[in-house]
Amino acid sequence: MPAEHPRLGCGVKISCEAVSSLPDLTLLYWLGNGSFIEKLHPDGAVHEGMLLEEPRGSGVVLRRDLLFSSFSARDLRTNFTCVVLSPVGLDTREVRWGPPEPAPTESRGPG
Repeated sequence: MPAEHPRLGCGVKISCEAVSSLPDLTLLYWLGNGSFIEKLHPDGAVHEGMLLEEPRGSGVVLRRDLLFSSFSARDLRTNFTCVVLSPVGLDTREVRWGPPEPAPTESRGPG
């Protein structure tokens, strides 16, 4: 998950990682509001990156990024879910952003 609230109009990358002892039988993908990203964003404004594999110990770390070319208000209202499915089971992680924090305002005391 991004360390800070995404800025509208900026590119954003979210990573999802999973460790698997059966990488050839493990699927890792993103959903948006329960739909495949390609269906939700046929224009490609939001798309999945390549599946990356990195050996670690007796398993493999799988990683797939979700890439936003220009983060929008619609994306703030979308529930993005990383799904990992393997013979061992199913795991999901949701990414949601709350409303943007208001800009700080200056306060003046009596004076």
